[in-house]
Amino acid sequence: MNKTKKTMFKIGAAALLCLGTSGAAMAADATCKGMGKQVIDSDLRFSLTHSQIPGELAISTHKIRVAGTQYKLESTSQAKGFLALLYSGQLTQKSEGLVDPQLGLTPLYYAEQRGKKPVAESMLNAETQQVMFKRNGESAPYEKGLQDRISMIYQIAARLRCNADLKAGDTLPMRVMSTGRVANEVFVLKKTEELTLDLGNGERRVSTLQFETKPEEAGDEIVRIWYAKDLNWQPAKIEIQDADGKALTQTLIGAGA
Repeated sequence: MNKTKKTMFKIGAAALLCLGTSGAAMAADATCKGMGKQVIDSDLRFSLTHSQIPGELAISTHKIRVAGTQYKLESTSQAKGFLALLYSGQLTQKSEGLVDPQLGLTPLYYAEQRGKKPVAESMLNAETQQVMFKRNGESAPYEKGLQDRISMIYQIAARLRCNADLKAGDTLPMRVMSTGRVANEVFVLKKTEELTLDLGNGERRVSTLQFETKPEEAGDEIVRIWYAKDLNWQPAKIEIQDADGKALTQTLIGAGA
């Protein structure tokens, strides 16, 4: 870890205690008592496909590790075929931060890298309580409960382990940082659904809850996530649909601890 990130983690916890309640009301439904204990080490493997391109495009791995009050989460997609030509073989997302006893995942650093392009980073400046976006040089106020584009997936998983007493139409609103802005993501529980997965030892039927984001503006992508009750609420399927209806889908093919 570089010097900047070391300093960020040293003062991050103290700075978070000093923050006001901005954003807390929106994130209230996405948290529950003792949620930090529900953030667990995970090793997941997904097959990545696209609605407009035949065959498997990549294998994605999601790895999360918790050490005391800190966590590291990394998603890596090793591209194949056509996608490898576009992205030089690999797409990576990284999220690092604290595990808060009540708020769960509390990202302080988020990064994306597509192929050989420069790393796009966002991180908390604890002294100014601003999220700094290195890609565009802009910033936004830090808010309690803030997630990023990868931590939000596992924040919901922790929420379900803590309390899965939800019904269709219930919402889990979040503020989420990308590499250039902070935006609203409202996950709506759409339905329960049975999925058939092949985790390497034959097909298996699992019961899931399917969540879907509500677009804020025309042209916003829609994120759908299926969480498997039979797999300790791990994400079994993740789908991102663009404004034209084209979808990129990750389907779980392996799960470890």
